[in-house]
Amino acid sequence: MKLSEILKSNRWYLIPYLTIFLVCVALLMTYDRATLHMAVNRLNTPFWDQCFKLITELGSGVVIVPLCLLTLCRSYRSFFTCTGAAIGASLLTQVGKRLIWTDSPRPSVFFRDLVYELHVVDGVHLHSTHSFPSGHATGAFAIFTALALLSKNPCLKILWLVLALLGGFSRIYLSQHFLIDVTVGSFIGVVGAVLVWWWISQYPQPWLDRSPLQLLKKKA
Repeated sequence: MKLSEILKSNRWYLIPYLTIFLVCVALLMTYDRATLHMAVNRLNTPFWDQCFKLITELGSGVVIVPLCLLTLCRSYRSFFTCTGAAIGASLLTQVGKRLIWTDSPRPSVFFRDLVYELHVVDGVHLHSTHSFPSGHATGAFAIFTALALLSKNPCLKILWLVLALLGGFSRIYLSQHFLIDVTVGSFIGVVGAVLVWWWISQYPQPWLDRSPLQLLKKKA
């Protein structure tokens, strides 16, 4: 499958994402990180505090690993797409965190000596370093973009995008990351998933479109 065909067939996911991405870029170019972060931080309520404590797991291995394993019920190609996207994008993000932008402070450190009063969600351990880019945002967008690429239903594609956006937004709401961390992390996740899907689609082997369940049925 050509890359142009992949982009066209997934416009229900990619066009809304690109629109939101460009809005975020415009905001980042217009306002400083403190202003943007506090605009989100002031939206806190006890209800959303509890919701986003759970939603933030959409970008963690607790959710990503089971989702990857579930795709085995569909086909090996689906499994390799989701797993490859999640691992590849996450590794790239970790390289950036650990080797390139090693001194990027988290909001908890950034606001420590400023006049802003940062709302902190009870029960959430705030990290202090390796803020850029967001690993959770990368993971959420990598897995949900991969699922969107595998889905033919436009409504499902939009659902996966909403879940990815919620996962990314939760990192800002919980003051684990800044908007720029999440924006770049999301871009890595989306591009990584598209490239992995394009690469795997170049292999027409029939066994890739089967699942272990089908093989077990044949043996039975």
